[in-house]
Amino acid sequence: MMNPSIDSAIKQPHDPLAPLRPFAPWNLIPMSVGIGSLILMLVPTFFHGGELLEWLGAAGFGAAVLYFLVQCAARLWKKRWMEAFWAFLRIASLMMLLVVATAFLFTYSFFGPSEDHFADHLTIPAGIQIVEPEPDTGMPSASGAPEAADAFQSAIRAALAVPGDGDPVIVPAIPSLRRASVDHPGDLLAYLEASPDWHVFMERGSRFAARRWSHDGEPRDTLHGYISEFGEDNGFQTRCLICIDRKQWSRYHVRHVKEGNEPAKLEIETGNNLRESRVMIECGGVWVEIFEQSGTRERRITKATIEALEKEFSGFVANPSQAVADARGKARVLALRRAGTDGQPFRLLEGMQPGLYGVLYSLNPGEPGVVYLKASEVTKGTRLSEDSLRQASATRMTWSADPTERFGAKAGFTIYEGDWGKPYAARFEAWFKPDSGKPERKLAERVFKIEGWQR
Repeated sequence: MMNPSIDSAIKQPHDPLAPLRPFAPWNLIPMSVGIGSLILMLVPTFFHGGELLEWLGAAGFGAAVLYFLVQCAARLWKKRWMEAFWAFLRIASLMMLLVVATAFLFTYSFFGPSEDHFADHLTIPAGIQIVEPEPDTGMPSASGAPEAADAFQSAIRAALAVPGDGDPVIVPAIPSLRRASVDHPGDLLAYLEASPDWHVFMERGSRFAARRWSHDGEPRDTLHGYISEFGEDNGFQTRCLICIDRKQWSRYHVRHVKEGNEPAKLEIETGNNLRESRVMIECGGVWVEIFEQSGTRERRITKATIEALEKEFSGFVANPSQAVADARGKARVLALRRAGTDGQPFRLLEGMQPGLYGVLYSLNPGEPGVVYLKASEVTKGTRLSEDSLRQASATRMTWSADPTERFGAKAGFTIYEGDWGKPYAARFEAWFKPDSGKPERKLAERVFKIEGWQR
């Protein structure tokens, strides 16, 4: 005779949607994953260089929430109302914890400790050559002659001087850049990497070129490529990116349009008390992302940027090899100025605050690839801002097989370790990662007296 309990189990198999106990593994484990992932997401707040943990935490938290969403939906489908209610409470609990963590980060950013005491007991050793970052005052030409006007910059200023009519319609026509990217992709990349007016950089595995503006005759980098002038009647902010690998840089919503003569009406939002728009022009082998904040709905800066790009690249497609040669010539002249009378391979420039710096490269890597910085404290060898420094200082620059030639490039970065008023010695090394896949190699090194950035 069959055991009644066994017979009952055969006739009524266990439903996995109905938990046997409140903290069963299929509830406890994903809940623990969600809470642990929130903790991982907080790591970069206290330890710089933890961006990977932040991404892992976000993925784990999303997976936990998704698990309980599926669980809740399945129980609703089975009409197990009480079990669905408890699954919903687990989702709500995780979301409440997320709100608490966000509120904590917001409060911490204002009232949390701003000193890390990294340099409290560090000493600057004697007997080694140590230099200080230089003021970023612009670099006049060697001949003393005034620099040529930045045509791109002048075009945008001229557009801002004309009143807008309130119509946010543009014509995204840049046929010369489309031809350049389709018919001459190699020369186009060489041109962008050589031209001092463009900063080619890598981010999230993709290549981008940000259009620089000149100040005091010097093409300069700004944070994320944004050009800002506020406090005037024609206050504005803009940025022009060529997305070389057709990947979007911005994490915001961007309106995509096809290059051509078909008018496109842009979506207007508000930012910095100005009218704001983002448009991505899909232009053959590349994309062009244009951001604009200005006073009127009419996209005067966007239109002027499109016209300026068409003018620049119409000259390029007329003679690509000559355009590349001219850009490399400008890069050589700039490199000589940046090397100075002592011929240094790179220099550091002071930023707006201690810990914020710029690097001026005057190098020739000898092959295509990416130049970037590594830094370490001299006495103990502690690496400084390892991940963020590599990403922020990385730049693609032109090159030559002639080792006597040099080319100029520039980038900005932050050193987080240390506090204001507590200088220490740091060894900076310029490294090169070749496109060929060969091992990375060090190109130059110098020791600087620096301070860390303090929130």
